[in-house]
Amino acid sequence: MTEVFTPEEAAILYPYVSNVDRPIFALKNLPEEVVAVLFAYYSRSRESLRRNLLKLIQEKDLDLAERLQTSASSVEPWRAADQDKLALARQKAKEFHEKWVVGYGHASVAEHAVAHLAIEDVSIVASKIIEDTRLASYTEKSTRYVVFDRDKFYRVPCLMASPHARLYEETCGFLLETYTRLTETVIAAIKRETPRGEKQTERGYETACKAKSCDILRYVLPAATLTNIGVTINGRLLEHMITKLLSHPLEEAREIGALMKGEAEKVIPTLLKYADYNAYMAETHQTMEVLATEQFAGCAPEEAPDVSLVRYPEDVEDQLVAAILYGYTAHPLRQVQERVGKLSHEEKLRVIDEYLKRRGKHDEPLRALEHLTYTFDILVDFGAFRDIQRHRMATQTPQELGPVHGYSTPPEIVRYGLLSTYEECMARAREAYQVIAADFPREAQYVLPLA
Repeated sequence: MTEVFTPEEAAILYPYVSNVDRPIFALKNLPEEVVAVLFAYYSRSRESLRRNLLKLIQEKDLDLAERLQTSASSVEPWRAADQDKLALARQKAKEFHEKWVVGYGHASVAEHAVAHLAIEDVSIVASKIIEDTRLASYTEKSTRYVVFDRDKFYRVPCLMASPHARLYEETCGFLLETYTRLTETVIAAIKRETPRGEKQTERGYETACKAKSCDILRYVLPAATLTNIGVTINGRLLEHMITKLLSHPLEEAREIGALMKGEAEKVIPTLLKYADYNAYMAETHQTMEVLATEQFAGCAPEEAPDVSLVRYPEDVEDQLVAAILYGYTAHPLRQVQERVGKLSHEEKLRVIDEYLKRRGKHDEPLRALEHLTYTFDILVDFGAFRDIQRHRMATQTPQELGPVHGYSTPPEIVRYGLLSTYEECMARAREAYQVIAADFPREAQYVLPLA
């Protein structure tokens, strides 16, 4: 039965909850860490969330009224606020978080606090490191729809302080200059090849041609090209992401990790208490790199197809049918598997067909299919990996970007008579990579194109 609040209590609660008289409600105007604590109370308290929130406000553990007034006021009054009062408010917030957030179990509470981070002007190399944290939500500047600026690429500090600085800048500059110079040429070729349709607007046609040109020419962009990413992530994952970045061998990743921590601490400070350099991560990766180099010394990579299925379940039908039926029985899994093993091929296909045939184009497959695990080895250009990596509920183990397997060439490059220019870009980048890699093997990847 839904709890009843007095008119006075309801008046206090209304700014922070969508209703006070129904069992399902939304929270609003609350700091993310406070939301996390209120949800954490569910595991430790007999009281309702609204009652616990009311208690925190009435007992002065939270001064939310002042928070609302501040957020609604103009910037100037905020700047003129008394510094002592502001410092006291910050200290009070810190004490609250230390008392309740950490005390209620850091990891589980942190999942209820969400941060929205805008990450701008980071390299495409760094974007892949950031997006390696799977369960966050990302939106990145698209190489398929946006024309990139010719001067916007990451200057790697150690390279800029080395004799390779000029080679690095000239190579990245040449790639981006070529990308910019060819844009109008490619758009014109696309228009010759694909005239505007009768029902297509001029604006829609221009947009489509521009997008197609971006899709073709993105292969030339250096991995150092600067991009922007929007990230929505819970506190627990954010702590892990920042820890990985701070423990990464690339200086850019560590710089990004430090900046992310500094900004995110303004939103969910206590929940990032343990986000720091992690020796286990850093030293293990270093050691594994040494061991792999030892084990494969003198062993050249073999040629392999673009996609190889290297591991798959041998009894795939039986596994899938058992997984489908199990949830609709009261039987142990082993018994279900034994029963399924006795079914005819036609009976198994019937179960699978009934499980899948109603699925529409916007329907996610039902959970039973997750019981089947396939391992693929995929050889792909970095531009394609950029798109494949995000939003995949899979276990991915990428290798470092390098030129050993060559590069991809979109067929339009050949068709539009641009192959010699394209090959010049690839050759110059490869040569620069080899020179830089002699001294900076990890940082040399920045100069390689997305092809």
